[in-house]
Amino acid sequence: MHEFTVPDISCGGCARTITRVLTELDAAAKVDVSVEAKQVKVDSQLPRAAIVARLTEAGFEPQA
Repeated sequence: MHEFTVPDISCGGCARTITRVLTELDAAAKVDVSVEAKQVKVDSQLPRAAIVARLTEAGFEPQA
């Protein structure tokens, strides 16, 4: 399980976009986005760096 704080999450649309781009990257991934907490949890076999890169490409850069 990978967990990220993503300050740019501001609405349900952001959550849907994040879920879409991550499941495009890994169709088996389970993605949980909390708009209120600005948190993304991803259950995936992909390396953390691949998920960070995809989030950043989509405009949702996680904090270190």
